[in-house]
Amino acid sequence: MLDVVTLGDITVDLIARVPHYPAPGGDSLAEDVDFRAGGSAANTAIVLSKFGLSVAIIARVGDDILADYALGDLEEAGVSLSWVQVDPQAMTGLVFAAVTPDGERTFFSFRGANSRTEPELAHQTIVSQAQVLHVSGYALVESPQRDAAHQAIEAAHQAGVSVSVDVGVEVKTTVREEILSMLPMVSMVYANRAPAEWLTGERSAEEATEALLSYGPEVVGLKLRDQGCLIGSATELVHVPAYTVDAVDSTGAGDSFDAGLILGRLGGLRLRESGLLANALGALATTVIGAGVSLADREATLSFLEKQQNESAWQGWSEELDRLCDFLSGSWAFASEP
Repeated sequence: MLDVVTLGDITVDLIARVPHYPAPGGDSLAEDVDFRAGGSAANTAIVLSKFGLSVAIIARVGDDILADYALGDLEEAGVSLSWVQVDPQAMTGLVFAAVTPDGERTFFSFRGANSRTEPELAHQTIVSQAQVLHVSGYALVESPQRDAAHQAIEAAHQAGVSVSVDVGVEVKTTVREEILSMLPMVSMVYANRAPAEWLTGERSAEEATEALLSYGPEVVGLKLRDQGCLIGSATELVHVPAYTVDAVDSTGAGDSFDAGLILGRLGGLRLRESGLLANALGALATTVIGAGVSLADREATLSFLEKQQNESAWQGWSEELDRLCDFLSGSWAFASEP
């Protein structure tokens, strides 16, 4: 039995560090360039696998050298590739990311084979046997991948499997009502503030979170960048502050945040500890270039959080940090472990 199945994109990321983002028609010389495996569903899968969970990914790649590179990182992390489709016509997804000195990145994405992910009966079988199905936002943009996502969500919901969905910026290209109609089947929703406000029509983080909860999800995680996050449930609304780190590249930060809330659910953590873990994984992702296998594992996350325990800024969160460090050190087992 798998702990988590992710459904979404696998890409190769070309990451250029530039001194500034140029005006239209301008130029900015890159200081260095990195070539990394990525993709939102792939990044979340890698983090979860590095924490010891059994993870599979549903996606589609081309029959090319880019796929060899991207799949190599997933395989190294221990993610099952049994449900990755190979497209004989479309190339593997490719992303160009321009990263400025503050760590902010601007993406230019070619989704390639990802958008051609086809629904398969095997998908419904595998997600119905997992504990969590996680769907990244890009998977909701266009068919046939959107059809594959909807079928997987329905199969998971019918089997009583927790469904986790990241409503990314890119969903603004889809039909709003279609996304809202899907939310009653979803257990956990994650979003940046702008997409959450677009979906709900609200103009504050708190109101947008409460509006999303009213559609049926048990947990909503709103990503507020340098303001941390807002985690909501039917009984609680918690603002979790951001950690202070030296950010160099925000690629994969949101995907890592999602992994943190999934880990919190499977580990039986409360909302406050789950928010701390999600923020920690998101923050650590910004301290490395690229995503994929560069993202943090359990040991790195524990070391980071133990340092926060001694910081005066986190004294009001000492109980939660203690419980979270106990969890990561192995005192708390994941719900799936015997």
